[in-house]
Amino acid sequence: MALIGKIRKNFWFVLILLGLALAAFILMDMTSAGNAGGAPTSLTMGSVGGKKIDYRAFQTTESAYFRNSGGDAFSTRKTIWDFYVQKALLENEAEDLGLTVSKDELMDLQFGANQSEIIRRNWSNPQTGQLDQASLQQFKTAIENGEEMNPEFRSYWAEQEKQIVKEQLEGKLNTLVSKSIYTPIWMAEESFKMDNTKVDFNYVKVPFTSIDGSGVTVTDEAITQFMADNEDEYRVDEETRILEYVSFNVVPSAADSVAIYDQVNAMKAELMSKGTTEEDSLYAIANNGSCSHLYGSGDLMPLSAREQIKSLEPGQSYGPFAENGVYLVVKMIDKRSIPDTVAARHILKNADINNPISVASARTFIDSIKRAYVSGTPFDTLSLRHSDDASNKANGGDLGRFTQERMVPEFATASFQGRTGGLYTVTTQFGVHLLEVTDRVFNDNNPKYRIATVAQPIKPSQDSQDAAYDKATEIISNNTEIADVKAAIANMGGVSVQSSAPLTSNDYAVGTLPPNQATRDMIKWAFDPSTEIGDVSGDIFRFTDPVQYYENNYVLVSLNSILPKGIPPASAMRSTVESRVMDKLKAEKFIAGWNFNNINEAASSQGLSVETASDVGSKTTLIPVIGKEPDVLTAAHQTAVQGISKPIIGNSGVYVLSPISKAEAGAATNLPFLKKSLSGTVQSQVDFNIIKNMTKRADVKDERSTFF
Repeated sequence: MALIGKIRKNFWFVLILLGLALAAFILMDMTSAGNAGGAPTSLTMGSVGGKKIDYRAFQTTESAYFRNSGGDAFSTRKTIWDFYVQKALLENEAEDLGLTVSKDELMDLQFGANQSEIIRRNWSNPQTGQLDQASLQQFKTAIENGEEMNPEFRSYWAEQEKQIVKEQLEGKLNTLVSKSIYTPIWMAEESFKMDNTKVDFNYVKVPFTSIDGSGVTVTDEAITQFMADNEDEYRVDEETRILEYVSFNVVPSAADSVAIYDQVNAMKAELMSKGTTEEDSLYAIANNGSCSHLYGSGDLMPLSAREQIKSLEPGQSYGPFAENGVYLVVKMIDKRSIPDTVAARHILKNADINNPISVASARTFIDSIKRAYVSGTPFDTLSLRHSDDASNKANGGDLGRFTQERMVPEFATASFQGRTGGLYTVTTQFGVHLLEVTDRVFNDNNPKYRIATVAQPIKPSQDSQDAAYDKATEIISNNTEIADVKAAIANMGGVSVQSSAPLTSNDYAVGTLPPNQATRDMIKWAFDPSTEIGDVSGDIFRFTDPVQYYENNYVLVSLNSILPKGIPPASAMRSTVESRVMDKLKAEKFIAGWNFNNINEAASSQGLSVETASDVGSKTTLIPVIGKEPDVLTAAHQTAVQGISKPIIGNSGVYVLSPISKAEAGAATNLPFLKKSLSGTVQSQVDFNIIKNMTKRADVKDERSTFF
């Protein structure tokens, strides 16, 4: 009782202690979560120049604006991230420059005479390509009147406005920069000189493949120096990691193949029991096959059984046979010689195809038109007066020349199986037609074929999938180091080991694996703070066939290496750059012993001939025959005529050159035009480069990988 009394007297002190304990518990939970593999401890995904990117805003953009975009989630999130980074950069720059998008301007961009490309893209009719102005005006009225809108649509519109404002600010900044670009006279003159100074030169090329590399060793130091010499090519702006992964590919067993063959054989018997073309078609379509109304050439039939199928008579079948991972049975529906193209004209009476009375009335009408035509009334006159096909009634119902594929099945059948001059009453989804075939053209007299097929993919059974998974499970259960895993699978069939390219923490594609949540999870594991080089993940990553939806690959993954920001270590890059370093080293050794006094001596000493390059300007990107060799281009313009260059280590070999002649550029002409052209070239690059350069220079902190 005394204790309870003390607690009552010191209640506020106890409350403070409880609060401190709760706070400590929460902090401990957050810290342990962060240490346990990157669970987010705040809703800030990153920042740009101190401006935060909020996870909730990011998700709202994804769900409201990109929900029906059709792309995969990973590329969509990359697009959204880029949007928020660029939006922050533009807002910071716009604030400094006084650039804004007013409410009136925004309304004009949405509903006025200068509508944004975003509005045109989002609100155009996909069939006609025309902007749906009627719907836009309804939305404008609703916005102006403060009418209640569907919450989902309101969220979409708000996100669309963000996109429009960002695009407009970017356009204003681009215009501001473009208008400030100026080309001085001296630059125009120098550009003219570089464009019009030409050189012809003889050269000898010794390809790297012809240079002996014996005694040359590619050391780690040589690789590191090579990457330092080519820093722009090899320096990385963020840490990357390389994965090794083991794929247990799931393939059908012999028993799987036999079972599927038997299944297709049973389907063949069922197909052969069908008595009508309609029954053939329904059964084929229901069993992974097809039965088109079109007649095709023999060249379109399955290659492995083409001749056997062509020899079938109507009603006969061939198969099962395997082609492209599928067991097939083919039934010959019909074969005959039909024209490749037909010319025809028609008169249409519209009818509701689902209303027998409407169809009967249309047929009666077409019968009367047919009698009038047979009695002598011109087809053109009847078409103009009575056809419901407004697209051609004025030109006598002429359909021109067409192939089977252009017409609906009933119309195509009557057209291509009819005779020239024949009159046919045809009922289609549009109504009832009076059809006259006016011409038929045969490219050859070879028969064409109408076939029905049934098929079944040859895919692994569940037992085969389970066996592959069990194999992967056994390997990962008994081996925790990648070296042990490789030793264990050395003699296994259907198992392969591959390496990824260097991966960033936000990547989602790994090597040749299809990018999906599994590859994203592999990368997240690789960047977990607890993952060390050589570790093998305890998870088996599953991949599914995108067409047949069975599990076709089980993958084990190991962290191979960590490449820090900057120049990567030689050990990690050896497989990538070793051949280039070897070329450089053996070229340097070769040059040290290559002695000559002129171009002919240089050629004869290597058993080569002297080649010539002509009319090469100093701004030439690709030298004829030689290709992209900037050091060769520089030497050609800097070496005196009849002089000889030192050996040049190029991209594909060692070169020696001797200029034959040089044609110096004269005085620049039409400088105003040249200045305008040069400025225009730079201005055309502003839209692409300005945001790119702003992003490169910005202080961007990216924590996306803790959320996705």
